[in-house]
Amino acid sequence: MSTTSIAEKIQKELNEEVSDPELKKRIGEWLAADKEFNVWFLVTTKRQLADDELMALLDGYRESQEIVENAWDDYCKKKDAAALLASLEDSHKRMKALQDRG
Repeated sequence: MSTTSIAEKIQKELNEEVSDPELKKRIGEWLAADKEFNVWFLVTTKRQLADDELMALLDGYRESQEIVENAWDDYCKKKDAAALLASLEDSHKRMKALQDRG
């Protein structure tokens, strides 16, 4: 089991895997949103969420990360930018929805 987050993996591999400046920009926007979510999550969990609320946040975040992780792995193999962009957008929307619920 790896302790490297998908955001860390993408940051590490970005320049090697992506040459398109617009795609890099969009990935950078997702990375910023992911970081923002993590900061928000740390502040939110300090409020002592109930176990069910905390588990719902963790499950939702895990799902949003898996979407991007699978899309990134596929992109690295197939270079399908459209699928990666759609996954980044879906993940970002899910993180935003979790923040709005919290």
